[in-house]
Amino acid sequence: MSMEQVEKIVKKINEDAEAEASKILNEARTQAEKIKRDANAEADEIYSEILPKYKREAEQEKQRIVANAKLRARKAVLYAKEDVIKFAFNTAETKLQKLPKKDYTKVLEKLIIEGVEALDADTVVIARKEDSKAINSALLKRVSEKTGFKVTKVREYINVMGGVVLRSSDGKIEVNNTFETRLERFRDELRKEVAGLLFI
Repeated sequence: MSMEQVEKIVKKINEDAEAEASKILNEARTQAEKIKRDANAEADEIYSEILPKYKREAEQEKQRIVANAKLRARKAVLYAKEDVIKFAFNTAETKLQKLPKKDYTKVLEKLIIEGVEALDADTVVIARKEDSKAINSALLKRVSEKTGFKVTKVREYINVMGGVVLRSSDGKIEVNNTFETRLERFRDELRKEVAGLLFI
């Protein structure tokens, strides 16, 4: 066999090898593309199946977070309102305690008149020791004239912020017109009014 023939055979082998390699490579590329396409299609399918579920879960989580935030906000507002209302009541109590003597005496007289009218009977007035001078005979006489009932004072004292306790002469009925009791009695009503004024 001549050298030329050997070279032709080697060349043919190389050409065939290159063609086979190219064919294998192209098939591999085609297979790889198919695998990728199939994988993408499967991923898309899985994504399409899973996405609505996670969307629902995400929406539910969002709603839960928003609901919790609204609840916390409502609670914060309620606590703030309560704090302001408490402050308003504390301020009212402080102002009542610091009423000028002349004004306080007028308030006492009004509270006694209201109590006597509620009892609709001769009445005994019980007050703080420090209010004894304010509730003098002249004041009691004015109350008696206005109500038409005999009104007297006893040497029995109450330990309160201000105001009076009134008792029918027979001791059967009592009206508590102290500042504390009146504030408590009207607390719900006053809270609504205070809240209305503060949080319009």
